[in-house]
Amino acid sequence: MRFRVLGPLTALSDGREVPLGGNKLRVALAGLLLRPGETVPVSRLAAWLWEGGPEDPDRAKATIHTYVNRLRHQLGRDVIRTVQDGYRAEVDAGSLDLLRFRELAGSGRRASAAGDLGTASRVLSEAIALWRGPVLSNVDSASLLRDEAEPLTEELLRVQEQWLDVGLQTGLHAELVVTLRELTRAHPLREPFWERLMLSLHRSGRHAEALQAYHALSTMLAEELGIDPGPSLRATYQAILTDDPSVGPPEAVRADPREEASSGPVPRQLRPDMPGFAGRRGELAELDLLLDDSSSPARSGPKIVSLQGTAGSGKTALAIHWAHRIRDRFPDGQLYLDLHGYGPEPPLDPAAALETLLRALGTPAGRIPAGLEERSALFRTLLAGRRILVLLDNAGSSEQIRPLMPGSGGMAVVTSRNQLRGLVVEYGARRVVLDQMPSGEAVELLAEVLGRDRVASAPEAVAEIVERCARLPLALRIFAERAARFPGVPLGRLVADLRDERTRLTALDTGDGDHTDLRMVFSWTYGALDPDSARLFRLLGLHPGPEVSTGAAAALTGGDLAGVTRLLDRLTADHLLRSRFPGRYDFHDLLRSYAAERAHEGGREDRDAALGRVMDWYLHAARNAAEHLPPVGRAFSAGPVPDGLALPEFDGPEEAVGWYEEELPNLMAAAHYAASRGWHGPAWRIPRMLASFFDFHVPGTAWAAVYRTAVEASRAAGEPYEEGSALNHLGWVNARLGRLGEAVGHYDEALAVARRIGDRDLEGDVLVNLGAAYFRLGRLEESTGCYGQALAIARDSGDRHLEAEALNDVAHNDNELGRHAEALAGAHTALGIYTGLDDRYRRGEALRALGAAHAGLGRPGEAAGLFLDALELMREFEDRRGEADVLSRLGDALHGSGDLGGAQERWREAAEILTELDDERADALRRRLAETGPRSPVPAGTEEGRR
Repeated sequence: MRFRVLGPLTALSDGREVPLGGNKLRVALAGLLLRPGETVPVSRLAAWLWEGGPEDPDRAKATIHTYVNRLRHQLGRDVIRTVQDGYRAEVDAGSLDLLRFRELAGSGRRASAAGDLGTASRVLSEAIALWRGPVLSNVDSASLLRDEAEPLTEELLRVQEQWLDVGLQTGLHAELVVTLRELTRAHPLREPFWERLMLSLHRSGRHAEALQAYHALSTMLAEELGIDPGPSLRATYQAILTDDPSVGPPEAVRADPREEASSGPVPRQLRPDMPGFAGRRGELAELDLLLDDSSSPARSGPKIVSLQGTAGSGKTALAIHWAHRIRDRFPDGQLYLDLHGYGPEPPLDPAAALETLLRALGTPAGRIPAGLEERSALFRTLLAGRRILVLLDNAGSSEQIRPLMPGSGGMAVVTSRNQLRGLVVEYGARRVVLDQMPSGEAVELLAEVLGRDRVASAPEAVAEIVERCARLPLALRIFAERAARFPGVPLGRLVADLRDERTRLTALDTGDGDHTDLRMVFSWTYGALDPDSARLFRLLGLHPGPEVSTGAAAALTGGDLAGVTRLLDRLTADHLLRSRFPGRYDFHDLLRSYAAERAHEGGREDRDAALGRVMDWYLHAARNAAEHLPPVGRAFSAGPVPDGLALPEFDGPEEAVGWYEEELPNLMAAAHYAASRGWHGPAWRIPRMLASFFDFHVPGTAWAAVYRTAVEASRAAGEPYEEGSALNHLGWVNARLGRLGEAVGHYDEALAVARRIGDRDLEGDVLVNLGAAYFRLGRLEESTGCYGQALAIARDSGDRHLEAEALNDVAHNDNELGRHAEALAGAHTALGIYTGLDDRYRRGEALRALGAAHAGLGRPGEAAGLFLDALELMREFEDRRGEADVLSRLGDALHGSGDLGGAQERWREAAEILTELDDERADALRRRLAETGPRSPVPAGTEEGRR
C-alpha cells in the first residue's frame, strides 16, 4: 500500500487507487500520514475532524474508532496502529511520498555540500516532482491544513531554493527564469525567490529586467507592508547595478546565449485571461509538472494534455490562465481554437478547424490543401521544430481532434467534457481532471468577485453558498455576479434562493446569454446523449441515496447489468457522473438537481415504476446480505423477487458486512424517501433488514432516525407487530448509544404493543433486550426477572432461538453473581440449541458464557479451550467488542494455568481493541500487565509485544 499526501490524498494498492470514502475518513487518514510514525492523540484528530471541537467528546472517540476501523478494512490492519490515547501510521519512505520527499531532500543537500552538483540537481528535482499540487487538496479541514500542511509547504519552498541554487551554479540561469517568474507570482513576499530571479535575468543578459524586478518588489513591500527589501536583496541589486563580477555566471559555465530563429508569423491567439482567477492550485501545479515532463529530451512524439471535467468546472478559464502563465515557454506562438464540441453551435468540422489553424500560421489560402489528410500533414509540418502551444477548447470527441494533433515540437492542450479516451490510448495524452473545487478555493473565488471584507463578514452564509453551488466555479461566479448587483443585501438573504432544489438552477442564471445559464450549460452535454443514456441520467436524479451501484442503476432502468454498465460508462465519459470506485457512481448536487428536473419532464408512471424497482432492489439485496448474518427477531418474507432485478450474492459474513457498510447511507435514504412518499411498506421493511447489520456497526443518531421512521410507517400501515418490532429496535439503538433511560422507555412501549396484540414472540424478544438494559443500569434482579419471563415464553411457544438467548443471558447474570454452577448448566443448554440451529455467531456467545463458568469454577484449562473457540467465531463475524472480551477472559484463563507470556499476549491484544473502543476496561488490563512480570510495563495500547 502506497500513500500520497503531496497533492490530493490518494492510496494506491498495486498501482490502483483505493477509494477512501467521505471527507471525514480522508481527514482522519491525512492527519495520521502527515505525522508518520508519531502518535496522534484522539483529541488532535477530533480537532481536525470537527472545526471548533466536537459537541460530544465521548461520542467523538467512538466515531473516530469507527473511522479507523473502516480505514483498516480498506487499507489493511497493519497501516494504522493503536497506541495510548491515539493512533499511529506505520509507513516508510517506500510507502509515503512525504517521507520519500524528505529522504531525497536530505540526499540533495548532502550532494550539494560535497560539490556533486549533478547528483544534487537530479535528486532535488525528483523530490520536487513528488509534489502534485497543494498538500491534501481534496481534504477539507481548515485546522489540519493550517497545523500540518502549511509547514510542509515551507519545506517545499526551501528545497526549491536549494534546487535553484544548484541550477545557478551549473549555468542554467536562462532556463530558470520562467520557473522563478511563476514562483514570485505564487509567493510575492518571499525575497529569496526574487533575489534568484534577479540573478537569473542578469546572467541571461537581461540586466534591465533584473533591476525592474527589484523595483517591482520594493514598491510592493512599501505599499503593502511599509518596509524595504532585506539587506541580501539590496546587496544583490547594487552588485547588478554596478555589473559586479560576483553576480555573473560561474566561469566554468559561461557560454554564448543561444540564438532562436523562427519563420513565418508568430500567432498570439490566446483569449484574455480571466480577471480575478482564483483557486485550482493543485491542477495548475499538475499542469506545470506535465509541462516540465513534456520538455524532457527523453519524451518524444506529440506532447498532449487532456484537461477534462464536468460542465461548469472551469476548464476553459483554467486552460487560458495557465497558458498565459507559461506563454514565455512557447516563443514561437500560441494558437487558440474553440471547437464547439458542446454548445448551441454545431461542432467545428476538423477540416474547417485545420483551415483556421493553417491561416493563423501564415499559410496563404491558395496553398491550403483541400483534403483533410493533406491539411493535417501540412499542419504537422509547420509545427515541427517550433515551440508553439496549441489550445483546443471545448472538444466534443477524440475523432474531432485527432487530425489536429501535432507530430513533434510544441504542446497541445485540449479541454473537453468528454474523457477523450482515444486521445489517451493513441497519443499518450496526459489527463488533468477538474472536479469540485476545495472549499477554501471556492471561498477564495467568491472573495475575488465580491471582495474579501464582504465574504469574511458572513462565514456561515459563504460556507452554505459554496456547498449549494457544489463548489463549481461557473455556479459560484454566476451567484457572485448576482450578489455583486446587490451590495447592500446580506449574503445570508441571497443564499435563500439556493436552498430549494426546485429553484436552485433558476437562481444560477444571469439572464444574459446561454453561457451564463447553468441549466443551459448542462443541457448541452445532456442533449448530446443517446436516448437510453439520457433516460438513465434522468432516472439517476430520482435515486434517493448519495451514491448508486451498477445493480441499483439497473433496477432504476429495468435493464440488464451489461447494458446499464455501458450506459453508466457513457455518462462517466461525458463527466455527467463520477466513478471513484469500479461499479459505484455519484454526481454533485447541481447535476443531481438538473437530472431530477429532467426526470419530472417525463411521465409520473415511469418515475414511480423506477423508484418502485429500486426500493425492491435495496430490500431484496439487504435480504440476501442478512441471510449471512445472525437472525434478528421473527423472520419476515420480503416477498418474491421481481423479475429482472440483478441482486448481489455473498460468500459469507465478511462480504455481507462490507456490502452493508457501503450501502448503509443509501438504505437509510431509501427508507426516509419511501416514508416521504407515503410508501409505508419499504419505509419499515428496509430498516427491518438493517437490524441484521446492527451488531457490526457503531450506531449513531442516523440509526435512531431511521427506526423512528419505521415506527411511524408501520403504525400508519396498520402493522402492529412491525410497530412493536421497530420500537424494540429503537430501544436497541438508544441502548447502544448509552441512552439507557430512553431505551427502557422504548422497550416499555414495545412491550405494551406486544401484549396488546397478544404476540408472545415479540414480547419475549423485548423482554430479553429490556433485561440487558436493566443489567447495564445495575438492576440485576429486574434483569433476571425479564430473562425468566422471556424463557417461559420461549418454552411455551417452542421458540428455540429465544430460549437459547434467554438461557445464555441468565447464565451471564449468574456468572456475574458468582453462581457459576447454574451458569454452566444454562450456557451448556444454550450452546446445544445454537449448535442445532447452526447459529454460529450466537454459538460464540454461548461458548463465552460457558468458558466464564468454567473459569469461575477453577478450571482454567477448560475455560481457555472454550474461549479460543469463541474467539474464532468473534473474529469471523468481526465483532470487535466481543473479541476483546474473549481475549481478556482468555488471558485470565492462561494466567490461571501458569502461562504468563500467553496471558500477557492476550491482554495486550484486548487492551488495544478496548482502547480503540474507548472502553474503560482497557485501563484495568494495562494495570494488570504492569503488575505481572518482567515483560511489563508497556506503553498503553501498543502492539510491540505482538511483533
